[in-house]
Amino acid sequence: MVIGILDCDKVDPALAVDFGQYGEMFEAGFNRVRPGTECRIYDAQADSLPDVLACDSWVITGSRHSAYETLPWIQRLSGWIRQAYQADRPVAGICFGHQLVAQALGGEVRKADQGWGMGPYDTEIRVQAPWMVGAESRLRLLSSHQDQVVTLPPNAIVLATSAFCPNYSFAIDSRVFTVQGHPEFLPEYNRALAEKRREQIGEAVYQQAIEGLAHPVDSDRFMGWILNFLERRT
Repeated sequence: MVIGILDCDKVDPALAVDFGQYGEMFEAGFNRVRPGTECRIYDAQADSLPDVLACDSWVITGSRHSAYETLPWIQRLSGWIRQAYQADRPVAGICFGHQLVAQALGGEVRKADQGWGMGPYDTEIRVQAPWMVGAESRLRLLSSHQDQVVTLPPNAIVLATSAFCPNYSFAIDSRVFTVQGHPEFLPEYNRALAEKRREQIGEAVYQQAIEGLAHPVDSDRFMGWILNFLERRT
């Protein structure tokens, strides 16, 4: 199986030296969980996107941009998502990818009244999809976001939820699997983001994020779930 990764942003150059680009974070995470995973990374902001049949399955990464922006590349990617859905190619969306998939398929995204989510926070697993092997009642991933999915697309089922982020993770049959969190992030990268955005996110959110980083997260487990989903392995 070949996984196509649509990389939707460029990491700050000072951070990229240590942590790489988002597509590379996913490739490293997948191979940490399942060595030998083959990935192809594409620039989602380029003037053209790969054919939806070019890879067996797809991942859409996070981005500093918002799904509701009217940038040409976001419009192109929205149309591409609908094509992949119609072609029955599994698509996993992460953070911005989660939001754009929801919006492209009929949901709604906007800036959350709750404010910034930064660092790890707990969510409750409401439904255990077949690919979520070994799921427990709680899911804890790293995060960096201020937008949220406020209305799910038709036929979507919420998999994980919290009071802070009700539509944290959702699925549409075996074609779509998304999450607001960042399983590809290392804690050190999330810490660096919190430091960089300290003034923007506010001191209370910053302190909560830094304190949360002292506790373990479910990143590798979730990366395994993404692989199971992309391979349609149950």
